Amino acid sequence: MRVVTRALTGVATLAIVSGMSATAFAQDAQSQNPPAAEDQATVDQEIVVTGIRASISSAQSIKRNSDQIVDSIVAEDIGKLPDVNVAEALQRVSGIQVARDRGEGAGIAIRGLTQVLTTMNGREVFTAGDGRSFNLQDVPAELVAGLDVYKTPSANLIEGGIGGVVDVRTRKPLDKKGLVVSGSLRARYSDLPDKVKPLASLLLSNTWNVGSEGELGILISGAYQERAFGTDLNDIGSPLLRDDVIPGQTVVAPNGSYQPAIGGNRRRIGLDGMIQYKPNPDLEFYAQASYQDFNSIQNQFGLNIPTTLSNCPTPAGGARRCDPIPGTAVLAPGTNDVQKISYANVPFSTFGVSRDTYDENQQYSAGAKWDTGPAHLSLDVNYSKSKNTLYYAELDLAGVAPRIDQDITTTVPTMKISGIDLNDINSFTVGSMTLNQNYYTGELKAIRGDASFDIESDFLKSMDFGFRLADRTTDFKPVRFFQTKGGSAAPYSSLFIANPLNDMFSGSTNIDQNFLVADFNKLRGDFDGVREQLGIAVEPAVTPLGIYSIHEKTYAGYAMAKFKYDGGLHLDGNIGIRIIKTSLQVVGNRATFAQRPGTGTSPSNPAVFDQTGFAPVNVDTSYVTALPSANIRFKLTDKLQLRLAASQAITRPNFGQLAPTLTLVPGAQTGSSGNPDLSPLKSDQLDASLEYYFSPTGSVYAAAFYRKVEDFIQSSSRGQETIDGIVYQITRPANSGNGKIKGFEVGGQTFFDFLPGLLSGFGVQANYTFVDSNTTTSFAGLSAPLSNLSKNSFNVSGIYEKGPVSARIAYNWRDKFLTGITGSGSALGNYPTYRKPYGWLDASLSVDITKQVTFTLEGSNLTRAKTDTYFDVPTRRGNWEQDDIQVMAGVRFTL
Repeated sequence: MRVVTRALTGVATLAIVSGMSATAFAQDAQSQNPPAAEDQATVDQEIVVTGIRASISSAQSIKRNSDQIVDSIVAEDIGKLPDVNVAEALQRVSGIQVARDRGEGAGIAIRGLTQVLTTMNGREVFTAGDGRSFNLQDVPAELVAGLDVYKTPSANLIEGGIGGVVDVRTRKPLDKKGLVVSGSLRARYSDLPDKVKPLASLLLSNTWNVGSEGELGILISGAYQERAFGTDLNDIGSPLLRDDVIPGQTVVAPNGSYQPAIGGNRRRIGLDGMIQYKPNPDLEFYAQASYQDFNSIQNQFGLNIPTTLSNCPTPAGGARRCDPIPGTAVLAPGTNDVQKISYANVPFSTFGVSRDTYDENQQYSAGAKWDTGPAHLSLDVNYSKSKNTLYYAELDLAGVAPRIDQDITTTVPTMKISGIDLNDINSFTVGSMTLNQNYYTGELKAIRGDASFDIESDFLKSMDFGFRLADRTTDFKPVRFFQTKGGSAAPYSSLFIANPLNDMFSGSTNIDQNFLVADFNKLRGDFDGVREQLGIAVEPAVTPLGIYSIHEKTYAGYAMAKFKYDGGLHLDGNIGIRIIKTSLQVVGNRATFAQRPGTGTSPSNPAVFDQTGFAPVNVDTSYVTALPSANIRFKLTDKLQLRLAASQAITRPNFGQLAPTLTLVPGAQTGSSGNPDLSPLKSDQLDASLEYYFSPTGSVYAAAFYRKVEDFIQSSSRGQETIDGIVYQITRPANSGNGKIKGFEVGGQTFFDFLPGLLSGFGVQANYTFVDSNTTTSFAGLSAPLSNLSKNSFNVSGIYEKGPVSARIAYNWRDKFLTGITGSGSALGNYPTYRKPYGWLDASLSVDITKQVTFTLEGSNLTRAKTDTYFDVPTRRGNWEQDDIQVMAGVRFTL
């Protein structure tokens, strides 16, 4: 509580005294209306953003003049910090919390909700997978002109995000006249892998006069990024009750340890091209194509040492496995939580893993805009397709350790093996071999039309109408393989190598570093050759039960009125409704079974079932949704304004949740499945924002929000079902959860122009967000906060810009948050897992060498944030993880 109080006091004091802000980052783009059809028209095109000060001023103007509660970031701001992808660029916006993947920004939550819709230039975009979202880390930041975060919807925004909408704006050739050549060349050093990788970008744009009034523009841009990465991880196993550790006492002991060292390389490619043609100022035609390619080549090596008796079956006639050594257990004071313990005869495994992911996204669009008198018309057609692939291959060595010693009180938790040579192939048998390959593909075809008609009235200013037809498909095909060879590993020594990542946590002696692992290059390049060398005849195969195809069509239309009143009370805003019909066709397979003759005649002769084949599953469903929205702004003075908004929003179920695939285990009479009949999540939303603008770059604000969400999707058993004459207990996802999210944001920004000389170049931005949530869970009678949501978070940025020098230092902090709830199935009950608070520090420096060339130096994760989790209470530790520090240096140029 003292930490929260200090954070609140510190941020509030800074906001009041210094007038700091970190909400609005933006550039010259229309924010008065949400993006419609192809683009979001720029305003104030004459303004040239030449530095942070200008971009903050432009962003503040956009926030101040918008119909809705919108925050933005522009290319100038993105370029001044080491944000290499879109997700990282969003982390400094108030109300947004960013999840990280191997030290890079990945998914986001807006005001506590991860159900965020992503659009690109106003068009829905996605990355193929079992979800609906777009992988924001696929897009290189250099290709982005701006990012707009819509925290309140309006009728002309595409539906689908109860958390909000993020619109990624790319550059357009007619935004800047004449020939433009700009780019960057940088090198990035990552300290854990101790490697340097390149980053480069290039933009070419030109415009021409066509006829007396016409103009033509063509733009091509591209970016290439590589990053070597490293992650050290020590994951303490989930706690379980044991009565064999201390005589006469039941204690809570961790289930051993999982210790992977992770390293690899990521490559990110982005390409964008656009043609704009304006035969006259009132008519525009355009065509655009965008491409993103992201792959992550990852290797993992480590030890897996479970210690619970269920993981340690004792061989017939042999010594007891995972046997606690008397007198070695030490409990945390005042608890029954084991902190130190030793075991005898512990089975363990070493593993070598190749884990690679590939994303490829393509977007194509064309359209026209026509302004004729009081009418403003636009038409846009677009096509997107995406592929997402996961390749996971693993081969284990198995052994039995005479003794292991565990100590979770040290900074890096200890798990040491003794009594066995981990570098002698004769110490091992061949363990399990695994191959998982997931192939997702998706397509989206859409057409959208929008019309706005100006009205001369003292109150009503325009009526807007529009439609959108979208046709989306997603397909999934899994390949699976799992076999355990067994037997001595010595004849297959050529398949194993010394652990190449043996410097975890800077060579910490708390964990074993030197041991044999599978050769990752052979697993990646010649899996079948390894399988054949081991003498395993079974081949990897497509799993028919996992295959599914989903075809979704949406038909949307909206009507919206914009109003303005300049009487005694100055107000403006919009009110409207969006109506959508969603139609789904879901196709998949399920297994069929028959009882074996002669079985099931008595309790001593239980029924035995044999799979006889597969039966198709084909489900059609549809529903209609109406989404009203209202946004109103009161101009209390020239500098002070109040915004109020009320709306409803939906997010449709993820494709993986809709999948009809049904997995059955006849002997156990259990099964699991998706649910094609799921309904969308619904949210009732209320928002308010009070904003005070005291200078072109100075403002303070306070915003409050409330979300009531119905039909969260949770998986649980829904009773018995009879399939092919067999009664099963089936676990399915269902719309069974409700939740409430409420909170507030405060922030501000200013430059200290009143200071003399060089000191006038200093500025500051800050924001603080409080989010309180409570939702039902799949565990009966148990409610909890939303997972991965910190109740308290803040951003503070110090800025300096004077003459040729520009510098920033930015700190992002998150309070502890729930990562999940474990149903232990034992007397320990259901318990939560939390991640402790952490901060993330970035900094940048740029110096203009000439008017055309700027030197840049940037650093990310400079304090090396740690992941430190615990189960329910801090004395039950979870995982301890660290990612690399990154430093980038290079040049930006404009010719």
